[in-house]
Amino acid sequence: MKKLLLTLTFAVFTFTLSAQEQAIKVNPIGLAFGVANIGYEFAVNEANTLTFSGLYYDRDNIEGFGVGAEYRFYFDKNALRGWHAGPSIGYLSLEDDFNNSAGIVAIGGEIGHQWILSEHFLVDTFAGLGVFTGESDAIDVNGVSLSLGVSIGYAW
Repeated sequence: MKKLLLTLTFAVFTFTLSAQEQAIKVNPIGLAFGVANIGYEFAVNEANTLTFSGLYYDRDNIEGFGVGAEYRFYFDKNALRGWHAGPSIGYLSLEDDFNNSAGIVAIGGEIGHQWILSEHFLVDTFAGLGVFTGESDAIDVNGVSLSLGVSIGYAW
């Protein structure tokens, strides 16, 4: 009985030490399309996380910055690991070479799967659907967006 109690205590202690509750990640594929982004994800409880992100956009003579937030529900109740889905919101400020500017608000949702490999290395695959609206100096900006991505990062 003493060995069993000692073994269980060691297992719980080891699990607690190795459980990741935070992650920082980037989407390297976005760079190929002129979008650099970074996100910080942290557990709010055993099954849910919150992510804050920032991005830089530079494509087709349009440049800008954005911020966003996403709340994730992990289906296996293991924050930062496994299948997840949740809502997201973001804001993007853009300007073109002719000094036309636009402010865009986006609301949507994502679904995906995230793995933590070799203790700290993280891989996150995701797909999302959203709507966006905004105004620019020249036109109204409204539409639907589809996102696909793979992020890599470090969890601790």
